[in-house]
Amino acid sequence: MVKITALAKAHPKPAKYTLITMFIILMVVGGLKIRDIYYEKSPYYFWNELIKKNPKPNDITQEEFEAKNRAGYCWRDRKYYSKEELWHKAMKSLTGRMIYENKFYWDDKIVNANNQTQSTEEECVRWNGCRVFKIPKNAYKELFLEDDIKNRSDFWRGINKLIEHNEAQSFIFASDKNYNNDDFKSKNFILIHKLDSPDYFRFYDGDSCCSILNKSEWSLIRKSYTLKYTGMDAAAFMQESRIPIDININSWGVGNFYLSVTYSRLNITEFVAGVKNKRPKNPRKIFLLNNCGDILYKPYYFVPDLIR
Repeated sequence: MVKITALAKAHPKPAKYTLITMFIILMVVGGLKIRDIYYEKSPYYFWNELIKKNPKPNDITQEEFEAKNRAGYCWRDRKYYSKEELWHKAMKSLTGRMIYENKFYWDDKIVNANNQTQSTEEECVRWNGCRVFKIPKNAYKELFLEDDIKNRSDFWRGINKLIEHNEAQSFIFASDKNYNNDDFKSKNFILIHKLDSPDYFRFYDGDSCCSILNKSEWSLIRKSYTLKYTGMDAAAFMQESRIPIDININSWGVGNFYLSVTYSRLNITEFVAGVKNKRPKNPRKIFLLNNCGDILYKPYYFVPDLIR
């Protein structure tokens, strides 16, 4: 230290610039470390992201903020939403969750049982996968009634034909303009969530897959469901995800409404053949909503023997 101090006194200007440079480097490294902790290790990451979507305005008190939150007010949009309006908001948010999951496949963040990274991006490109398809039912019926669908190539080729003729949409990234500009105002559509496999996908029927529950309706079925904090249901949601236990979530505008979701996991043969036993009637997952219709990605409620 004596030698370093003497050197700094002998050359004050270079020492000053060196010190500033070292300080900047330390700040950058510290910032990256904090970011890693926040994004990868915090069990409250998804909760914090949801809270950001309905922030407290600067011109109101915390008391007013919490009181109107408990009453179901959406501060972001400055209004109370009906259950019907929330349905459309929640369906867009649910689609955003699918896109979020897909991004892990595009970014090669999927690992196998040996913790080895898989080249999933190659599969996404190869099978034109890792996408979410939104298909109006009129066009969907025309496609599958008129075309001779015999294998997976015909199936996906038929969907791509609809997209080319602007009769269906394909969402890959959250930044896609067609996703951002779509308000999901209709219920007359289906969603197909396709990952890297060319054979399997999840199927959501806009008419019957999803419904909005208020707190009273949720309380009637609550005892049948378990809150899922952890588990390898999808690589995007592997980390532990929790809700702070020392707060009233209604005061933060969450938990006044819930999205009940029923979906089918099918292969193409089953789908084309209209296999009924793969299309469950009971909700598979229940997501918490904020007052603006955004879903909490995780944790969510589920019936253990129905999830796959």
